[in-house]
Amino acid sequence: MIKFFRNIRQNLLNKGKTSKYFKYAIGEIVLVVIGILIALQINTWNEDRLMKLQIKTNLINLSKAIQQDYDLLKEIEEINDFRYNSINQVLRWAEIPLQEIDTIPIKLMSTSIWEGAVPETFDAEFYKKSFRYVQKPRMMIVQTYAMEELKNSGLYSKLDNQKLKNALNKYYSDLKWFFGRDELNKNDFVDEYENYINNKYSLTVLDVPFITNPLESIKKDAGLVVRLRNLKDNAGWRIYGAKTSKNRAELLLKEIQNEIDKI
Repeated sequence: MIKFFRNIRQNLLNKGKTSKYFKYAIGEIVLVVIGILIALQINTWNEDRLMKLQIKTNLINLSKAIQQDYDLLKEIEEINDFRYNSINQVLRWAEIPLQEIDTIPIKLMSTSIWEGAVPETFDAEFYKKSFRYVQKPRMMIVQTYAMEELKNSGLYSKLDNQKLKNALNKYYSDLKWFFGRDELNKNDFVDEYENYINNKYSLTVLDVPFITNPLESIKKDAGLVVRLRNLKDNAGWRIYGAKTSKNRAELLLKEIQNEIDKI
């Protein structure tokens, strides 16, 4: 092609048609410039399309990660609902003074741990199960891999949806606020309770469900009552954190899907 245009220019010069030669040369330059601009435009379009596909892939991964968070938060909410209400019921049985709100009949959120109604009078099986779950708050492991990938790739800054970005920041900062200590696989209230049982009774927490006359032991031990109340309050905090974070996750999943649909 280059040789073809060169021959045309050469023929024009040979025939002495200088003005036509310059016009042709200028036209050829214009065509080359237009070709370059078109190529640049196509390249820019391809890069933009590739970036959008990468953002879409990252958003899909982010949606999956948040769904995993949601499933675990649901489990945490249900387990801590049992912890809160079962500790409360044991304190009732032991005739420990309760706040008015804690005297309302209990209905568990889930039957995955205990089927049926919470026993109004002492039930050995319910008591044992209550103390098995006292030290099992269920740790929150936040799935941050997709968010980290989105930020590390530089694609997070390319997101135009400021509402989505604000919601993501709020979601992860709240999880840190509610469950930050879980990263260390640590719950201070559980540790304090376990240490108390070990130091005062030379028992492990696994032995507590089998103590003789358990309600009498609880009633006479103010230190144990304090620690059980702390565990109950901690369970209540975890319920609140799980419920709040679940609601945020639901809204986020919808917002992410809307963004995916626009790409």
